[in-house]
Amino acid sequence: MTNLAPKAVQGSLGRRQRSQAGFPLWLRHGLRTVLHLALDAAAVAASYRLAYLWRFQSARWVAAFPITGHMPQWGLYGEMLYAVVPLWLMIFWYSSRLYDTPWLSATDRFLRIVKGCVLGTVAALAATYIYSRLEYSRMMLGLVLPISTALVFVSQSVVLWVDGWVSRWEAAQPVLLVGGGLLAQEVKDRIRARHPEAEIRELPELPERSALESLLASKPFYELIIIKSSLPHTRILEAAEICDSHGAAFKMLPDLLELRLGEVQLDHSLGLPAYRIQHGSMTKVNFAAKRAFDLFFCLLVFLVAGLPWLLAALLIRLDSKGPALYKQKRYGYKSRIFHAYKFRTMVADAESQVAAVKAAQAPQGAFFKVKDDPRVTRVGKWLRRFSLDEFPQFINVLKGEMSVVGPRPLAVTSGEVEALQREFGETAKKRMNTLPGITGLWQVSGRSDIASDQRFALDMFYIEHWTLGLDLEIILKTVPAMLSAKGAY
Repeated sequence: MTNLAPKAVQGSLGRRQRSQAGFPLWLRHGLRTVLHLALDAAAVAASYRLAYLWRFQSARWVAAFPITGHMPQWGLYGEMLYAVVPLWLMIFWYSSRLYDTPWLSATDRFLRIVKGCVLGTVAALAATYIYSRLEYSRMMLGLVLPISTALVFVSQSVVLWVDGWVSRWEAAQPVLLVGGGLLAQEVKDRIRARHPEAEIRELPELPERSALESLLASKPFYELIIIKSSLPHTRILEAAEICDSHGAAFKMLPDLLELRLGEVQLDHSLGLPAYRIQHGSMTKVNFAAKRAFDLFFCLLVFLVAGLPWLLAALLIRLDSKGPALYKQKRYGYKSRIFHAYKFRTMVADAESQVAAVKAAQAPQGAFFKVKDDPRVTRVGKWLRRFSLDEFPQFINVLKGEMSVVGPRPLAVTSGEVEALQREFGETAKKRMNTLPGITGLWQVSGRSDIASDQRFALDMFYIEHWTLGLDLEIILKTVPAMLSAKGAY
């Protein structure tokens, strides 16, 4: 019999049939966990074997670090693996949380792997020191750290690749999404990243009781997600009961999350479930870690870029009158004013021409940035094109006035702060609850081509989701963004 269904419908039916015959969700998760444990165990065992060969059978290494006493046999270390490998896996599971959070970025996963390998190496060293301090080579056990970090990262990447392949054959049940807006798009993106074959049915409003029951009875929905907390409580509870009777999970994301995504947390301190606003993620410990990283990165930059800076300063002086460095008052942490350093890219009296440029160019949004600014010099255009004018701000980082990564510091005289407060209200003040940065999320997402509201949203996302891994990821993306020169003016 000829199949007369439209091609789009046939494709949809084909995917649905394939999903129904594919891997159930629990089997996919179970397979991923088993593979993680098996390959990580093999990676740890291989790390000890390679460290043994490195320490005792590498001619150059032995010549540099002679072996004292007798040559230990591999069997001594091989027997140790029966206790060490399970210990490492427990550290990966409970301390580094490598197996219950598969949706991490590559940078965050690498940092968790480093943490787990450091703890595993220290634990093994401590155990051998306590129970048999003279038998095991401390150097050999220390060499396990760099090897295990590399091998475990490879094993994790292999498993996630396999999991991604399996996801295409997963028997993913459909999801019912009620509501719209930015948060709905975020939810859809996350679901499709994890379950590519999952069908997402979107509704602008929550159906009435009879319509919702009919809809849930029509197909086996996995869950109902509501993004409208403004609905009457009776309707929300009614929808939850209907979901329960049809075997579907029920979730609700409040509208508040659209502005405070990442800050709203469930609080049980009152003995009742309550929403708590977590204002940012920069604790004292996090701030200390970020500051230590900033200082280390600054010293590295000064060592590498010292001579190019001198050349840039010379070209600026030859191109136009005025100093090579330019100081401008900017708002920093908690609205404190400081002088931000930049290579001068404009004429000497650029500040006095702000009003005239605004009148002529009419920049859009709260952030003052215009194309073809007549105040920019010839050398300044090239410095701006590749963001080299920002490099002297590493001096501000050393002084503790800025960070390498963070929201851009706003100028005092440009009116940006006042415009942001008019556009975003009290939320705009939160942008100054962290140190401003040389680079940030919107700089690596299109630079000045990003609209004003998108820049603000990216700044808020960074403040609410800060991790050291996110800083590293932004820094790694900054170099290609600079070289592309997209959105730079």
